[in-house]
Amino acid sequence: MPEPPNPPRLVNDFIDVLTPEQEAQLERKLVAYDDSTSTQIAIVTIGDIGDYDISDFAVALGRKWGVGGKEFSNGIIIVVLNDKERGRRKVWIATGYGMEGAIPDITAKQIIDREIVPNFKAQDIYRGLEEGTDALIRAAAGEYKAPVNYNQRGRGKGGGSIIGAVIIFIIIMIIISNINRGGGGGMM
Repeated sequence: MPEPPNPPRLVNDFIDVLTPEQEAQLERKLVAYDDSTSTQIAIVTIGDIGDYDISDFAVALGRKWGVGGKEFSNGIIIVVLNDKERGRRKVWIATGYGMEGAIPDITAKQIIDREIVPNFKAQDIYRGLEEGTDALIRAAAGEYKAPVNYNQRGRGKGGGSIIGAVIIFIIIMIIISNINRGGGGGMM
């Protein structure tokens, strides 16, 4: 677990995947966002997190560094893991308690899947982080909308269970109504 940077920075590229200009540009954007909203977004690129799960590492790092306040309440941290030795490449977005309502886990996952990973696969780490932070800023303001295909795919999985529940409810109501009118069909 790395120590907090001194002087404090919001962009911490420990594995040098960004040019100094890209790092400075992201830093300026995130500092300006923090200054205007008091919400901090931190980026950490790292090559080794030991035996940590990336989600646990991201939360622990956010707390240790005090991203978004002492208790990691109004902060967001993006961890990019590229552990060449163990062959692990992952991205995780952890939100502090104060941001969970605006950016629940499903929204963070959508941002990773739709904004960050496609750019990473195209070997454009900077663009992935740029678009990912833009999406997080929009999400914190309630303006991020997942692409239509993503929402339709999600609805397709759960839509049938809602319809089934409504049909079962109607059938039960008909049976209860029928019993109350004396049409229960019991033994005579």
